[in-house]
Amino acid sequence: MPAWARRWGAAALAVIMLMPTAAAQERPRGELLDRTLAVVGGAVVLQSDAQFAASLGLLDGGVGPAAPDVATKLVDRWLMLHEVARFSPAEPATAAVTARLDLVRLRMGSVAALDAALARSGRGADDLDGWIRDDLRIAAYLDQRFASAGAPADADVTAWITSHADELARTGATGADAARVARERLVLARRTDLIADWLADLRRRIEVVMFPG
Repeated sequence: MPAWARRWGAAALAVIMLMPTAAAQERPRGELLDRTLAVVGGAVVLQSDAQFAASLGLLDGGVGPAAPDVATKLVDRWLMLHEVARFSPAEPATAAVTARLDLVRLRMGSVAALDAALARSGRGADDLDGWIRDDLRIAAYLDQRFASAGAPADADVTAWITSHADELARTGATGADAARVARERLVLARRTDLIADWLADLRRRIEVVMFPG
């Protein structure tokens, strides 16, 4: 079952985490088991989610402590998953999942380092596999929805080349290569703006509750 399907309707976890259990009573007083950062359309975003994502570099490729904006990025990710789930996305190709897993292992430096990071975040290999599959579903949806970002006008390409002359000179890109770089950057910027507008619309349509840190 996809990770987004397992987590949907998980708002009850916010209540369960507050209920004392025998195991919790045995822990040192004051030790926090987990904390709810947000609830997005019924899906709970936990502090452990932020630690998991930050320690493995799953949101931006950078490995490190959970930054303050990790919660916001996780909310955006759940908003996208909420929308993607409406269209019953196809299962990602095994090769694509394996390639993403290999990138995570490479980023961590070794399998042992990856296993240690998973253990520290209280997650396992299945959680990482589910995260990657959800990422691939999101990527496929975005590619389909925003495929027509639009080719930039020649005037815009010329203006971009002029305003980024120093950058292009450092990379040695001239002529057709410079025009290609300009078009790629302009298309990416346009796609980024479209996705930002789409996320803003999702935030208006899907209930998001953020909890103070």
